[in-house]
Amino acid sequence: MKSVRLALINRQFDDQYTFELKGYLSLQQFCSALCLFNQATRQKPPPGNKLIWLGSLLTAWLFITVAIYSVWQQAKHPSVLLIIPLLIVLTSLVTLWRYRFKRLQFEHTILEICSRLNATENIRGINYRFSKNGLDLVSPTRTSFLCFKPVYAIIIEFDNRYTALTSQQFNDPSEDTFYPSYLGSPAPVHVVNTEKHPSMFYDSPHPLKSFD
Repeated sequence: MKSVRLALINRQFDDQYTFELKGYLSLQQFCSALCLFNQATRQKPPPGNKLIWLGSLLTAWLFITVAIYSVWQQAKHPSVLLIIPLLIVLTSLVTLWRYRFKRLQFEHTILEICSRLNATENIRGINYRFSKNGLDLVSPTRTSFLCFKPVYAIIIEFDNRYTALTSQQFNDPSEDTFYPSYLGSPAPVHVVNTEKHPSMFYDSPHPLKSFD
């Protein structure tokens, strides 16, 4: 089993045609498959680095705190300060939901493309897999806070047994292969002579009958 790994870099899967693909996928077939993956990635991109999301959330909290404090300076009412924790919780939930939605949408789309390609390419011994952090991704996973930036990749597997079988069928046929008789030397043909002899057109003389 041979495989080629195409990593996701800057929201685009590596679409460079390498030497390892020769004999398994043509350049046109490879570009057609990668075009599907990259087009889906552009339309439904992954959420990106968690640090960027966390930094944006902290910035939003800072603006909320400053804005509410300015209002409190004018109103001088303690209840105004209670809005700060409520808005912090609300923005946290919205950010978490948005991040999870984009991640699930991206993973589901790529898995669906892999499934569609495998429905036709498995016949030729080619299999597409979607991996996340070095592990096969069968279905969208839960959000993990331990990894700040997931590492996605498309893995194309090639079954060498299929290639060897195809090569043997076309280049080294077996002795038991059946060949129709018409591919060999022509069999002798028996020709029936339909030419009639001239004597067949005349009545032969009848023998004389003797009358006793």
